[in-house]
Amino acid sequence: MCHITNKIATVHIGVYGDYMCDTPKKLLDNSISSAAKIISSPDIILWTGDNIPHIENYDFDYIIDNINTTTNYIKKYFPKTRVLPLFGNHDYSPANMFPDRNNTIYFKTYNLWKDWIGEENEETFLRGGYYKYESDSNTTWLCLNTNLYYLYNTATMDNKTDPASQFQFIKNELIKAKKLNKFIHIIGHIPPGSFERTPNFTWFHPQYNEEFLNIVIEFSDIIKWMVFGHHHTDTFRMVLNDKNEAVQMMFMAPSVTPWFSNLPGAGSNNPAFRVFDYNKNNWNINDILTYSVNLTQLNKNSETPWILEYTFVHDYGMLSPISINQVNNLINSMKKNSALFYKYLQYNTVGWNVTEPTPMFRCGQLCAMEYADYPRYFKCLNADECKEHNSIYKISLNSLLILSLVSIFKPFLI
Repeated sequence: MCHITNKIATVHIGVYGDYMCDTPKKLLDNSISSAAKIISSPDIILWTGDNIPHIENYDFDYIIDNINTTTNYIKKYFPKTRVLPLFGNHDYSPANMFPDRNNTIYFKTYNLWKDWIGEENEETFLRGGYYKYESDSNTTWLCLNTNLYYLYNTATMDNKTDPASQFQFIKNELIKAKKLNKFIHIIGHIPPGSFERTPNFTWFHPQYNEEFLNIVIEFSDIIKWMVFGHHHTDTFRMVLNDKNEAVQMMFMAPSVTPWFSNLPGAGSNNPAFRVFDYNKNNWNINDILTYSVNLTQLNKNSETPWILEYTFVHDYGMLSPISINQVNNLINSMKKNSALFYKYLQYNTVGWNVTEPTPMFRCGQLCAMEYADYPRYFKCLNADECKEHNSIYKISLNSLLILSLVSIFKPFLI
């Protein structure tokens, strides 16, 4: 779907889409089939939502039809893989307005996903679009509907303090897991915190952001993975306790859709998906491999392959497994090392239109990564070095482009 507001003449749009537009079926098919060629039998697929174009005035039937289309593509190419699907904020009508009670979208989507979600999760899914999955006797996935906390969700909630009782559900599962020495993974569409490409742009209502992070901090010792979508960008976040100690990390996965966001500092991205390489005994993340395709080249040649864009450990110079302290140190290194920060910017948009940001937008990135809580985030943005009159951190783009290309195409052995 391409938008009239983006002023793109359809005659110029490639068969696989355009950087100004949402994902056409041809790109969706290409991305999922390419993923199946790269990793044919993943243990689990995390599907973080948003199947509907960024348009208004669509109805429930349109939503279900689009969700069903993506569901069928995934089942076609990954018929034996367990999928953990989530709602994105556009997977409702009107967009963003997810309620905390039973409704047509929850009911019809549950019937589409019942084989994946399981009948034991019917009650929570129909009430709030969330559920849990026990992948083994030692591990539980909390598959959340964080759209309930979205700042732009103005639906009237039955329970304003705890929409759909999802916070209580999270705490109950974490308490249970702690007693049994189990691991917990948390996945959702919208993450807590802010959008790194647009300064002062946050996601959750403040009270929900605070409650969510308080829960994560309290149970940080048993939470292993935190994975979200929504941004369309490749980025990550730290969760700090009241002593400014990093106690948890969150990863935001880049999107397949290249759709152009007109938020200040935002834009488009090349299509991407990622693979988590992990230790099955303790769920430590050995590495994160991100695969992408250049949309311009794909439109010129339908045989253009998806390539390994980068791996987190190799290209950020880390030790495996990826740890909270290492990611926190990476952010601190970016503050001082402009070449490292520019490398991150390349990955952030999957190589789309990478330019040197002004001080304000540079701080927007770094403050968002370091502080998921709002008080410290806004304090960070107000620092003197974030003012637009500063002209620090000038870098040589040409040399970095060459270094990055070498890094991308260097063989990596798993």
